[in-house]
This record gives sequence, structure tokens and C-alpha cells, in this order.
Amino acid sequence: MNRQRTVWGIAFGMIAGVTMATWSVSVEATEEKQLQAEYTVSAKTKFNLDSKVGTITFERTDGDVMLVSARAYQDDSSFFNKKGRVSDAELTARQDGNKLTLKVNNDDDVKVDWYIKLPQVNNVDVDLGVGTIDGELWSTDMSIDLGVGSIELDLYGDYRSIKTDVGVGDSTLKGAAQHIENNRFLMTASSRASSTGNAKISIDTGVGDISITMQ
Repeated sequence: MNRQRTVWGIAFGMIAGVTMATWSVSVEATEEKQLQAEYTVSAKTKFNLDSKVGTITFERTDGDVMLVSARAYQDDSSFFNKKGRVSDAELTARQDGNKLTLKVNNDDDVKVDWYIKLPQVNNVDVDLGVGTIDGELWSTDMSIDLGVGSIELDLYGDYRSIKTDVGVGDSTLKGAAQHIENNRFLMTASSRASSTGNAKISIDTGVGDISITMQ
């Protein structure tokens, strides 16, 4: 994966049918931009989120409306002192059958902090380059991939298996499970848990820490 190779180099050197509302408010055109939207989802929705640098915070909720708030702002830590054009950042949604993909376009050298209220859906697929992922989610088929940073999540509901892998850092699973293993070897770490549900959950980070609690 190209992003993973890039991140390692830096580290070491619904049926998603109807968009109910989408709007943006520019606080300061060159400094910060608020992006918000609502989407109708269902138990068949496959939700995909792709982001480069920033944070992602989840809040589980009931019903069939996913609320999304994103704050785009300048990445002061960018290499070569490059500043992204925050005013060009736009929240986009691509829908293909039951699949809903969200991302912020024009986010080079821009940080994006996401806050997402997510009901129960069929699948969650999250890809973040550098930053943190936290909050709470309903257990469902899930794939979370973080290049550099930390992941701290509470998972609610039944699942069949949870596996986490860390290239450099630590991993901890705790909570309700028939079987839990937390392993560490030199700089790498991995955790495994199993139970009687159906959801399969995979969480990975290249450099950082993972902490998962099954509620």
C-alpha cells in the first residue's frame, strides 16, 4: 500500500441513499473550515472513510441518520513549511449501491478532524494516514488501518473475532470475550479475541498504540 510505505518513511526519517443536508461554513478562509452533512444509512450500508492527517472520533447512535462534522485546518507540522489551501477543502460523498465513501478533497497539507455519529451499519472501513482514532462503535464487520498514531475504541455488541496488529508500539484488548490474547515481541504487538457473534474486526497501525475495549 503506497500510503503505508510513505508513512513508514516519515516515521523513520448505509444503503447510503439520500443526502439530507450538506453545507460548509468558512471561519477563516485560509485557516479553518467547518464541513457538515447528514446521510441516511441502514443495516445494509457499507461505510468507507478515507483521510490523510488528523483525528477521527466516533459516537454510536440509533436510528438511520449518520451525522458528520469535519474541521479542516492548516497542517503546521507539514514538511518544508508547506501550507494547505483550507478554503479548497470539500466534503464529498460517493455512493455505489449500498456503499458510501466519504472523504475531504483537496486535503494535501491540511489536517481534518472528523466527528461522526454512526448508527448500526453492515460494514465499517477506515483508512487514516497519521493521527488518532477514538470513541465508540457498534460491532460490525470492520477494517481500520492507521499509518502512524493511536487507536482507542469501545466496541458494543456481539462479534466473532477481533485481531489487532502493531508494527512498532503496543496493543491491548480487554472486556467481554471468550478468549483474549495480548502478545508483544520486540517492537511489534498483536492481540486476538473471539466470541460467539458474527462480526469480524481487523485493526492495524504501523507505528503507535491500539487499545480496544469490548463492552
